[in-house]
Amino acid sequence: PCSAGQAHAPEQCPDLDEDGDGVPNRDDRCPRVAGPAKYHGCPPPDRDHDGLPDDEDRCPDQPGPAATHGCPDRDSDGVPDAEDACPDQPGPAATHGCPDRDGDGVPDRIDNCPDEKGPASNQGCPPKKKQLVVITREKLEIRDHIYFDTGRAHIQKRSFGLLDQIASVIGAHPEIPLVEVQGHTDDRGRPAFNKKLSQDRAEAVVHYLVGKGVPAGRLRAVGYGMDRPIAGNGTEAGRAQNRRVDFVIFDDRAPAGAAPRVVPLVPAGGKP
Repeated sequence: PCSAGQAHAPEQCPDLDEDGDGVPNRDDRCPRVAGPAKYHGCPPPDRDHDGLPDDEDRCPDQPGPAATHGCPDRDSDGVPDAEDACPDQPGPAATHGCPDRDGDGVPDRIDNCPDEKGPASNQGCPPKKKQLVVITREKLEIRDHIYFDTGRAHIQKRSFGLLDQIASVIGAHPEIPLVEVQGHTDDRGRPAFNKKLSQDRAEAVVHYLVGKGVPAGRLRAVGYGMDRPIAGNGTEAGRAQNRRVDFVIFDDRAPAGAAPRVVPLVPAGGKP
């Protein structure tokens, strides 16, 4: 029966190689289906059916392309979702899979100037444009104060440049739905007066930003008075820190006083 053209079962002809995979029938666990010797002549196992054998697949239970070694990559940018800070927006590996329109190595989402090249040390803006605003996971941090006249909500001119920069950053980042402009005071004075003063100051900042082109619907003014100190009020230095305006990022449906929105900027252990 092992002669050419004769019908036979593989086990009847142990010296033949029924499927032509180089594994003789006697050693082939899948004698009619080709497969490598290391799998005893059977096709390589592929649990997720993505075309990559399990021993070459970094994610054997989740289908993914060969470009990401079998791991999922929703935006097809070559960066696996597990390592991609922007899994739904294609971007280079150098910026953890996040878009970088100007190619300066600073992801658009934390780049104050996403269409102008600049170093990360200056928030992605040209060195001649010194940046005083930093986009973080929860807020727009400012490296200066918003200065007001004592006891009033009148913004001093020395703060105009900083506010202009804040307006520019918000305008360049439409993915930030809502910025709560928070007014805070120290503990001197009556609580009711401080509450109103902080609200008036927050509203003055919102009014200025709207005048610079920021849509009013993306801003909310809230005065917290003396209720949220960040330093002790026992010294002038501490009181100066507590007299501040914060710019906190929220979901546009979040009520005042809710937890801020946490913006995932980079994967765990990664660098912006």
